[in-house]
Amino acid sequence: MSETLRIGLLGRGTVGSAFDELVTERAEQVEAATGRRPEITGVLTTSQGDFGEILADADVIVELMGGTDTAREHVLASLGAGVPVVTANKQLLAQHGQELFEAAEEAGVQLRFEAAVAAVVPVIRVVQESFGAVEFNKVFGIVNGTTNFILSEMAATGASYAEVLKRAQELGYAEADPTEDVNGADAAAKMAILARLAFHTPVTLDQVDFEGIEDIQPDDLAYAKELGLSLKLLGVAEKFENGIAVSVYPCFLYPGHPLAPIEGPFNAVMVEAPEIT
Repeated sequence: MSETLRIGLLGRGTVGSAFDELVTERAEQVEAATGRRPEITGVLTTSQGDFGEILADADVIVELMGGTDTAREHVLASLGAGVPVVTANKQLLAQHGQELFEAAEEAGVQLRFEAAVAAVVPVIRVVQESFGAVEFNKVFGIVNGTTNFILSEMAATGASYAEVLKRAQELGYAEADPTEDVNGADAAAKMAILARLAFHTPVTLDQVDFEGIEDIQPDDLAYAKELGLSLKLLGVAEKFENGIAVSVYPCFLYPGHPLAPIEGPFNAVMVEAPEIT
């Protein structure tokens, strides 16, 4: 009989509920691959669960509660107790990443966060493991699916920003409150994480200059189309002799640019380095 992998789940909103369902659906596949059958043994929400009890009974903590203050406290406590943590909380990592990484290293346990950046694109593992010894010059890409969908639809249909945003919400591509997506803050947090990993230097959210897409007009997309250009919200992290620059901004891409064909709610990330260019 396989050993149980006991999972303490912090947060059961949209993402947490989907994770709960996925654990049940994929339990056999995980067991076959790892020899351990995953089981959620405790759930913490604002109305149920005791964090101390959940932590004491967990082999791994999955943090999906959002926010930064309480999440930070629980992640630090978990790492301090020698329990590995998996999180998709990009704001937490962008604001407190250095503290959390140091806590994980001191405790000798893993802090994993692949889902915090670029959805299902495994960019974190690629940067950390596949190119761990590479000195990157630049990391850039489309790291917010909501804004990419909106810009793609505006370009294809000529509809207004407000009209396409409403459609994105109806399709589940945008949150009821899409502020952090459309103003660039979500992409900025992701780029802070990527910059830290790529350049081995702490980067916090307040070091990232960002601009969103709220002021983009259909005429902007029509003009781009006439010139054969694509408008994307790009995140760019670049290393210079005197430091690192990280920014997020709408950008016209020329025909043939590798990121130009990326349409809809999809992400893509590129890297530049002497060894791989």
